[in-house]
Amino acid sequence: MRYFILYVTDKLGFTDEYYLKGKSMPDMINQIGKYADGHLATSKKLIITHNAEYGFIREINLDLYPHLSKKDFGMINEAKCYNYPDLL
Repeated sequence: MRYFILYVTDKLGFTDEYYLKGKSMPDMINQIGKYADGHLATSKKLIITHNAEYGFIREINLDLYPHLSKKDFGMINEAKCYNYPDLL
């Protein structure tokens, strides 16, 4: 399992960070890209991507971030994710 931080900046300029875990960077980019205009559900939070201006994801090594533990990271739950255009 690999660990990632997703930074999402909304249209007002506010940036939030979300802790995600997954198989690989290409897999995470693929999953996030599928729901870039809707809601991205994780086992920890719901990320509203509809009003996101841009995002940035990076892989981290937990050894370099002692204040974070494996419990802080959520997996993407594709069964609860959706794109707004898919609902129309």
